Amino acid sequence: MEEMMVEEKKWILKPQEEERARELAEELDSTLLVAQILLNRGIDSKEEALKFLSSDLGNLTDPYLVNDMEKAVKKIIEALKGGEKILIYGDYDVDGVTATSLLLLFLRDLGFSAYYYIPNRVKEGYGINVSSIRRFHKKGISLIITVDCGISCVKEIAVANSLGMSVVVTDHHEPPVEVPDAVALINPLLENCSFPYKALSGVGMAFYLAAGLRKGLREQGFFEDRPEPSLLDYIDLVAVGTIADIVPLTGLNRILVRAGLEQINLKPRLGIETLLTVCGVTGGQVDSTSVAYRLAPKINAAGRLSDASAGVRLLTTQSAEDAERLAGYLDVENVERQRIEERIFNEAVDQIVSGGLIEGRRSIVLFSEDWHPGVVGIVASRLMEKYYRPTVLLSMEEGVCKGSARGIPSFHLYQGLTRCQDLLIEFGGHKYAAGVKMEPGKVDLFREQFEEVVREMVPEEGFVPVMTLDAVTELFHMSMEEIEQFHALSPFGAGNPEPVILISDVEVLAPRVVGQNHLSFKVRQEGSVLGAIAFRQAHELDNLGERMDLAVVPEVQTWQGNRSVKLRVKAMRKHSGREMAADV
Repeated sequence: MEEMMVEEKKWILKPQEEERARELAEELDSTLLVAQILLNRGIDSKEEALKFLSSDLGNLTDPYLVNDMEKAVKKIIEALKGGEKILIYGDYDVDGVTATSLLLLFLRDLGFSAYYYIPNRVKEGYGINVSSIRRFHKKGISLIITVDCGISCVKEIAVANSLGMSVVVTDHHEPPVEVPDAVALINPLLENCSFPYKALSGVGMAFYLAAGLRKGLREQGFFEDRPEPSLLDYIDLVAVGTIADIVPLTGLNRILVRAGLEQINLKPRLGIETLLTVCGVTGGQVDSTSVAYRLAPKINAAGRLSDASAGVRLLTTQSAEDAERLAGYLDVENVERQRIEERIFNEAVDQIVSGGLIEGRRSIVLFSEDWHPGVVGIVASRLMEKYYRPTVLLSMEEGVCKGSARGIPSFHLYQGLTRCQDLLIEFGGHKYAAGVKMEPGKVDLFREQFEEVVREMVPEEGFVPVMTLDAVTELFHMSMEEIEQFHALSPFGAGNPEPVILISDVEVLAPRVVGQNHLSFKVRQEGSVLGAIAFRQAHELDNLGERMDLAVVPEVQTWQGNRSVKLRVKAMRKHSGREMAADV
């Protein structure tokens, strides 16, 4: 049986408001391209545009608008002044690791010590577990502060309460119907929360807890005889965790990430600087892409395969020797993760092809006892991109099927899983990513029920991937000045995607395969010539025609001190002179 590939992407051009773009460009003293992209983002006034482009830290929201912030601050200050033992309980992904590191460093800078714990992904799973609560109770821990987890841990927090321990929850995941009986619940998604921005990451919530705690201590005169920590000292961690967790880079997230990237480029902390060197990322040139695809996977690797605390140790160390050792360890773990990921991906594709699990279906649910539970989430993402179907990958863990799910834009994954909850032991997540747990005997039932839910929730056109184009331009417009203004719109990511530009009818010169599966070439149009790179598109070599349409992200490349414009090709097709579909 031949493998069915996803349908060809539909190229859709955003509405081009030439007159308004020209007006806005004049008001901002910017280029037409930047003005058009701002309009595409729903930013149509000078005031909104300047606010978006500046992303001033002075626009951060008052932390006391978060529900239960006052309760959380009061309890933590009592614990600090009373000499209680405090435990920061984190999650094993980059968001949880950076959030744990942030609170640990902040409490140290206040002059207090704290313990931290991140559960083993394979042995303990996500969130607080009862055995660790009992263990830390015996060690004298009286206050647990969760980061990036806890909002679903009703039973576990009840056990902590019964032992006389207090729990402050900071989380950003969807709250269940029944929430824990904690001292404080710091989560903007709770119905009673008046905090206006709902898309902060776990490390973003930890940052706001630190801000609230600093404000509470200031009001009590705590800093009259000691220095007050600057929140800028931790904003780099917020940037790394926020980018890695793929939350929208809009509003407060945009402000925090932009400031955090500036901090990393100007004065990176020792652990990040060392890891950047291992990643081969040049100092001063760190952006959201290099964090997402170079830095974050290495921090994530240890949590996927073994001990996520290595990431915390790296981000909090002041020893150059320890930083080099830990960065090297994370690099080795990441190489092993890549090897395991490739094996699982190939086996999953074999399952799909041999079992006919894609033909005529709108979802993918796969299971194997041999798959590593720490890697199935990455593979689920790759399969979702390959087949453009909501995807669930399951592995076996202590007699229970546990796995990760990934969704497509037209399908709200968490809501879909809610309609299958009768078959699940537990689940949690958001629109695009979730974790699930079920009994082995219910996998087949879940596969069919999930398929029905997807079919009911997603219209037929929702299964056709879309390449959204922000603007059309010609090659000679891709000047250094143009691209530098273009990147004032960054950081790019979820909610503020990289603007993709259509350059139509170009001549492709000297195409060649580089690396394992990348395509490198030059493009020429009416005398202008630029270099281009199409990552993971070596398979397009035989499909290149004399004239091509390219969907590109223009970038400034620095090599041996020289700067030049290069095009990163997202998609390509033979030029036919056809009209572009309009975005409606």
